[in-house]
Amino acid sequence: MILYEEFEDIVVNILKRDISSNKEQRNAILAPCNKSLFLVAGPGSGKTTVMVLKILKYLFVDDVEPNEIIATTFTRKAADELYSRILGWGDMIKNHLLNNNDDFDTIAKITSIDFNQIIIGTTDSIAEELLREYKKPGENQSIVIEGFVANSAMIKILIEDERYLNKNLVEYLKEVSGREKLEEPSKMSEILIEMKNRIYYDEVDFNKLYHKTQEGSGARIALDCIKKYENKLQNRNIIDFTMLEAEFLKKLKNNELKTFLDEIKIVLIDEYQDTNLLQEDIYFTIADYALNNNGNITVVGDDDQSLYRFRGATVDLFTNYQERINQKLGINVEEINLRTNYRSTENIIEHCNQFAELDMEYQKARVENKPKIIAPDFDNDKMPILGMFRNNPEMLAKDLTRLINQLVNKGEAKIKVLQVLNKEYYEKINGAIDIARLQQIKEENIKAGREIESITLKLDSDYGSASDIAILSYSPKESHYGNRSFLHYLRKNLKKLRQPIEVFNPRGIELQDIDIVGIFCGLILECVDPESNVQKSDKTIPKLAIHNMRRWRMKAKDFIKLNPEPHDPITLSQFVTHWQLRRPIGYTDWPKTASLMELAYKITTWIEELQEDVEGIVYLEAITQSITQTGFFNDYHSNISFKNPKEEKASILEAIWNIFIPLSTGGVKIDESLLETLPDNRINVLSIHQSKGLEFPLVIVDVGSRFKQNDVRTQKLRFPKLITEELTLENRIRQYSKLGENKRGEKDKSFDDLTRLYFVAFSRAEKVLLLIGLNSAIEGYNKKNDHFDIPNVALGWSRDEKYVGFNEIYLI
Repeated sequence: MILYEEFEDIVVNILKRDISSNKEQRNAILAPCNKSLFLVAGPGSGKTTVMVLKILKYLFVDDVEPNEIIATTFTRKAADELYSRILGWGDMIKNHLLNNNDDFDTIAKITSIDFNQIIIGTTDSIAEELLREYKKPGENQSIVIEGFVANSAMIKILIEDERYLNKNLVEYLKEVSGREKLEEPSKMSEILIEMKNRIYYDEVDFNKLYHKTQEGSGARIALDCIKKYENKLQNRNIIDFTMLEAEFLKKLKNNELKTFLDEIKIVLIDEYQDTNLLQEDIYFTIADYALNNNGNITVVGDDDQSLYRFRGATVDLFTNYQERINQKLGINVEEINLRTNYRSTENIIEHCNQFAELDMEYQKARVENKPKIIAPDFDNDKMPILGMFRNNPEMLAKDLTRLINQLVNKGEAKIKVLQVLNKEYYEKINGAIDIARLQQIKEENIKAGREIESITLKLDSDYGSASDIAILSYSPKESHYGNRSFLHYLRKNLKKLRQPIEVFNPRGIELQDIDIVGIFCGLILECVDPESNVQKSDKTIPKLAIHNMRRWRMKAKDFIKLNPEPHDPITLSQFVTHWQLRRPIGYTDWPKTASLMELAYKITTWIEELQEDVEGIVYLEAITQSITQTGFFNDYHSNISFKNPKEEKASILEAIWNIFIPLSTGGVKIDESLLETLPDNRINVLSIHQSKGLEFPLVIVDVGSRFKQNDVRTQKLRFPKLITEELTLENRIRQYSKLGENKRGEKDKSFDDLTRLYFVAFSRAEKVLLLIGLNSAIEGYNKKNDHFDIPNVALGWSRDEKYVGFNEIYLI
């Protein structure tokens, strides 16, 4: 349609994307239709830009039809962003060409380009769409349930016939998960769902695996639970996401989607480092058709940002991609490294490079000969990496609150430097021969720090925005093992300010322990089952569920006594009483059936926090999703029946089992899709996993607020030295897969995981990176006459227990 030179000129001058100066980006975009690529894209390297411009180049330069292109992303949010940018930039290119062209045929061709025909989405959403579009006449489309609903279904299977009390099953699940204690059905369910998913992801033949396990053993009982789970879903024409992908692959290979496959020419896969074997099979099956159509497959990813091994991802599929695709499809794929990081300052980029390279053993798990990420030539921001470490979580929260208050409410903060940790300092402390010499080195370093001028921090706007700040943590929980975490004290202190600053951390407290959730669920329970009469009739309900539901009811009764607004046309007390007495409001008859969803939304009328507070809205959405989705496999479909006393009791018990027991025992979590849009007026507290793909001007990474001593209970969070090489669930399943057992041991993989995790955390920062924790996390601690260190991957320890440290961290 147009020459590449004209396309590049439009991109540079109209879209203002200077791809001509970035050789790697230009080569990735310029590649012809039949050229398959392996794009190793470092953080902030413009991979979305490359994917979008690559697609637009196919359309405008190579005359590829939109319906011949398929592009997958890891999340729905990423798919929306990709689609939105294609539409925006595509329309700009179309308008420019139409305004500068007089040829009728060319104008007609440009006008006919329909970006909506490009197939874009997650692997799951694309599979669901295509299975719907190409289903056979009379074939019913299966309903796909969310993960928390799958978990609820498995919980019910465990509780039926009291399987969760079977000693063989409990011991087996403890063994494969590494848990010392395992009593709650919700936790057992999570392990079983993970086991089922891995069987699918690693393409293991279930029947062969089943017959190889001993009858009556914990493993056989686990497989029995999985088999019953699958049968239960299939009998109701329901599937979960792993079953959806397996069904999609089956239909691809059976030529049931041949019409779709015959059209495909371009396959683009994002976040390939988090792919599993099942997904690889899907991609290669589609790619085989694309290659036969003189097209290509291009995968994009970064092994340093592979975070989802716990969900079944196999990073080796990325690091060995060129070899694997050559073996499977017989093609040679060119590797292009997108190295230039346009997101972060040079000091942050250097910190990320050094962190990725300080552990020699980790290099064996990376793409071979992987280059460093680099800063653009124009970057001259020299803000150092900062650190804030205090004696206890309360002090840390107090001082961080002061800093955040200055940034958000006053526009800037002047910070006194306490000391600088650099190569010279690390060399000295590693060479210290006793506690006295160690103390002397620290005192000298503190004295030198007093000579350094204060640092001025300022957010981009005149007055800072709280949403410019993100706090990243291994876990966003506001309590651990019953102890309140630094995040609890931070939220509390920020609320006390003269100009309070709100925090967005809906995952900070377990759903069942949140007061407003307890009130809400207690009110529903009081309406449908007054005084627990039906609940008490079932003696098999787990003790934890009974305890929490009793607590919820008490909270609900206390809330009713507060007589919350509105009072007109009816008070909350009157509403609940009418429900309990089954007495209609007005003159209509009491209904034959009542929807729990309608009841839930009516009750929110009196709970302001669930209507207006951004965290409360997330809680409400999680609960209502649970009500809606569990209705798919219930006899009463999340309704209470009043046709006769027998049905009323049965429908109430069904609601208790399928909705309130999972909620009360931790079986319902805040789904990540509910957090894809972050509020623009709060400080975001995120798990590092959740932060992937995001960026913020100021990123605060908690690298040590929980580490007071070198405690074995915290080793997995910082330095997994004592991880045993016993068969994990992953390796137990992989040994029956084409993948075979991983040659890399569990200890090394655990170290790799931590390195990747904190690499992602550090690389989210645009302008300022601040590491926080307790003083003992960086200085160690003295006990009697001995000094003890707290090894920590995030603070520069290599797995051979050398405290390598970093080039420069300014402690404030």
